[in-house]
Amino acid sequence: MRISYYDAYQVLLLQAADNGRKEALFGPSFERARTLAEPYVIGQKFPSVYLEFPLYGDPFLDVTFLYNELEEDDRIDAPTAGNIDDLLSWWKTLDQNEDGERISFGFELDTKEEAAHDAAIHFQPRRRRELVRPFFEAIGEHERTDLYLRQAEKMPNEWPLSFFGLFRGRPNTPLRICGYLSPKEMGACASDSQRVVQAFDKIGFRAYDQRLVDDVVRLFSTKPSSGDFQFDVLDNGDLGTTFALDIQFDIQQPSAVQKSFDSGIGSRVMGLLREWGIADERTKLVPQASFARALPMERSDGTLGRYNFTLMPEWVKVRWCDGVLQPAKMYFLATAGFLDEE
Repeated sequence: MRISYYDAYQVLLLQAADNGRKEALFGPSFERARTLAEPYVIGQKFPSVYLEFPLYGDPFLDVTFLYNELEEDDRIDAPTAGNIDDLLSWWKTLDQNEDGERISFGFELDTKEEAAHDAAIHFQPRRRRELVRPFFEAIGEHERTDLYLRQAEKMPNEWPLSFFGLFRGRPNTPLRICGYLSPKEMGACASDSQRVVQAFDKIGFRAYDQRLVDDVVRLFSTKPSSGDFQFDVLDNGDLGTTFALDIQFDIQQPSAVQKSFDSGIGSRVMGLLREWGIADERTKLVPQASFARALPMERSDGTLGRYNFTLMPEWVKVRWCDGVLQPAKMYFLATAGFLDEE
């Protein structure tokens, strides 16, 4: 038996939805997430696939595909991707491993509504700012370049930018800018709320009050070992009223998921989100959806290998709009491939 990457994607989605989780976590958009994804499952390796679903409110499932290396014949033949021929041509000329950090780009499929929107597009240049302008030019959004680069200059050293997203299917969409926070910085903010205020003021974010700052301090006080932040940049260069934090779980093995959600970082963060009323009993389904299995499978050359399927909770997104907490969202990482090729 041989398996395609799209077949592997289907297996992982069905496993995530098993035992009644489809209705509880994903709702009617689950089938759209299955069918719309096929053109995006490309590459010489299984792409990084993230499953996004809310922990409160109406269920849905959005899917993000991130790519590193692509081959000359790799294409995404989907109307929702738009015209990305220039992007793919440019991407395939890059050295993705320069400076020892792999850059990536990808697409997010929004499946909440029956009508298919243009996929959001993401780019992770990390410290390589020289790649920002050619990326925007390749996707026909050159006017966004200075928005990112000017904001990057304003960021505190402890809050550097690393990646961004553009939600092309949404009207008047801002540019979403993101970066990683070190454990040291999160710990410092947890110990001194004024540090959060100083960071916001330097960045130019104005849509906060003491309650939002206190929320951030409480989140960082759960002692995550990694996380990232997100702001929106409007067309005039001002920051929007949305701020978000992704709190990473840093669970290394699926066997450790239940322990994390019983007594570790998963438990601490989920308890806080339930206390705030932005997550409900769906948090208890997260460990149940985790999965790891290796099966004997035939390779393309006819030899046998062990093919691995894994579903792991990666982070939870906590978001404020105009200072008001929004329903939390969970992100799972879905991986597949022969063990000796990962």
